[in-house]
Order: sequence, then structure tokens, then C-alpha cells
Amino acid sequence: HWAVEKLKFFVGFAGGGTPSKDNPAYWEGTIPWVSPKDMKRPRITETEDYITEAGQMNSPCTLIPPMSVLTVVRSGILQHSIPVALNMVPVVLNQDMKALLPSERVNSRFLAYEISGCQKELREAWVKQGATVESIEHQRMADSELALPPLQEQQAIADYLDAETAKIDDLITHTHDEITLLKELRAATIADAVLGRVDVRTKT
Repeated sequence: HWAVEKLKFFVGFAGGGTPSKDNPAYWEGTIPWVSPKDMKRPRITETEDYITEAGQMNSPCTLIPPMSVLTVVRSGILQHSIPVALNMVPVVLNQDMKALLPSERVNSRFLAYEISGCQKELREAWVKQGATVESIEHQRMADSELALPPLQEQQAIADYLDAETAKIDDLITHTHDEITLLKELRAATIADAVLGRVDVRTKT
């Protein structure tokens, strides 16, 4: 009962740009400016760089509403993955980014998970081959077909994945902490032995 439709029929698209770096009045403002380096987490609430209202008005930057689906469209990282994230606050984008603006038929969280879960297929469908730097062709992206379950089912899937990925992320955090402690223990064990703090003769 899932529909399959071209992406352009259920999302809008918005791009971005870079205000002139030569004009300091355009930078260090309050508007988050998303670039590929910010796309390391699934939810974006802050960015490394910010621009001013003047910077937005004097550049191709369009203000992107919260809960849009952000993707990288030009970067070497597209060789192996398509970074995707949801912006939790209004943002603008640089020229290597694109925002998918879901219609009322689409749950943003579901769409972000769908892109994440179909990385291999979507890279083959979207990424331009043979370019110096990997890039996603807009028309190929817009014309690609994706599954579109009923909205209630999209929301249920997104809720399920929010809960399950939170558990996994928690395990990753704890595992990382344990690995850090084990590395510290390893270093301390070596130091104790080479500094004579341990009588190794009693250990053999």
C-alpha cells in the first residue's frame, strides 16, 4: 500500500550561497550558516559560522524553515555517503548544500531516515559520475523515485527509529567511554612497569 513517487512531487527545493568574505558586515551575525562541515550530526541547532541579515539579503541565501531535510550536494564525502540532517532552527545554506522542503504529505523525520537508509541506491541515482568533485545533479535527485507510506505510518516509523537510534547512540557513548578508560588503563600499566612501580618478578 506504499506509494512510489518522484521526489519533486512531494518536496520543494532550496539552495544557498556564500556572502562576500570581504565584507565583515555580512559575518558573525545570528543566522546559522550550514556548510558540509556542520553535517556530522542528525539534528542541527548551531553551526560553526553565522551570518548577519545584511549577509543574507546580499547573497543567494534563503532562510530555510525548521524541520527541513538538509543534504550535502557537492563534496568528496559523496563518494561513500550522503550526509543528511534536520535543522531544528531557521538556517541558511552554503552553495554545497540543498534543503528538501517537505509538503504536508511528508514527515520530515521519515524522509531524513529514508535517505539515510537508502544511501547506496540514492548515491547511484543522484551523484554525477566523472566529475572532479562529486556532486548531486538536481534533476536526477528531483526525478528519483522514493517510497511514500501514508503519513500516519511515516510518523510511526520515524517515532520507532527515534527511539531505537537513541538506544544505539547511548550504547555507542558508553562503549566510547569504556574504550577511553581501557586505553588509560593500558597506558598506566605500561608506565607502572617501565618506571618500576610494579615488581614484574612476582607476576611471572
